[in-house]
Amino acid sequence: MKGRKEKKENERRNEEIQMAERKRKEEEEIAERRRQDEIQIAEQKRQEEIELRKLEYEERKRKEEQEIELRKLEYEERKRKDEVEFELQKIRLGSEGRSLNSNFVANQNVNSMQIKPKLEIHHLMQKFNSDENDTSLYLIMFERLAKQAEMLENTWVTHLLGLLPYDIAQLIAREPDEIANDYGEVKKILLKRYKLTPEKFRQKFFMHNKNLGSTWKNFAYELRSFFNEWVNGVKADSFEKLSDLIITDQIKRKVSQEVKDHFIDEWSKLNSPDDLVEKLDDYDTLRSTFRSK
Repeated sequence: MKGRKEKKENERRNEEIQMAERKRKEEEEIAERRRQDEIQIAEQKRQEEIELRKLEYEERKRKEEQEIELRKLEYEERKRKDEVEFELQKIRLGSEGRSLNSNFVANQNVNSMQIKPKLEIHHLMQKFNSDENDTSLYLIMFERLAKQAEMLENTWVTHLLGLLPYDIAQLIAREPDEIANDYGEVKKILLKRYKLTPEKFRQKFFMHNKNLGSTWKNFAYELRSFFNEWVNGVKADSFEKLSDLIITDQIKRKVSQEVKDHFIDEWSKLNSPDDLVEKLDDYDTLRSTFRSK
């Protein structure tokens, strides 16, 4: 009798264990299905986001291409009108009985071809806006377009003034001729006006990212420009000075923010590794002395 009870009790326990095991497996299967569903939904959302970004990029690229094509058409139309006006002017001068030496005209035409750029840069760039445009990037873009248009560098200031706000153009116009006509000097005035120091260019060089839709060639050009402005700004005009500058910058990257704050007033001017490590060692020695006391 007792044996039968124990047997039944064991059978009941086994059934409970089996039921619990089945329930556990069912719960695991439900949880796995739910996890797979969540993964599938997340993947679907990711694919939809990728497709949306792709469509946005293609739309932006299409608009940029349309804008470039429109500007080209406008330029061609202006060029055609200029040629017609030039021919009409020649006819008017001839009808007024003005005698023009043919050689002189030929020379003038050759000179005008050399001076007149292939592209009119003010039709390819928007006017400078200090609230919206990064000054350094704007000047980089201007210089690149000027080179592509094969503009003579001594005419760059003239073209740049047409893109600047009236008050900035007036500021440059008040400078002596040797400064106002020198693109390098005008560039310094603009960068100083908008407070772009060598330290700012250093930060731009290390933190600049490639813009979506831009080419790697443009990205490399921008980095090179930031690097050159940084190096030229601190007058690292020899290999030794350039190596000192890079070594100093690498040391600065290892310094704690507390130490940087201590030297905040002269931090950007410390471009010699010898000067920098001397100050850092003195600081560490002094701090250790205070701590021991």
